[in-house]
Amino acid sequence: MVVRAVVIESTECILCRRLRQKNNQGLLVKGYYICPECEARIIVLSREDPDYDHYKWGLKKIWYCPGA
Repeated sequence: MVVRAVVIESTECILCRRLRQKNNQGLLVKGYYICPECEARIIVLSREDPDYDHYKWGLKKIWYCPGA
């Protein structure tokens, strides 16, 4: 028996819900899109930043989502 996984790419950022732009920039992780703005924000984020938990939980949605 062959089991195949089907990955459906999201069209909006998993973190901020911005729609994917036509220039197709950003990250695609396990079928989930992260826009360039959120990608840049994650890179400079420190643990002391008030937005840290928001981004941490958003990324956890990708890693722990059963359909991902």
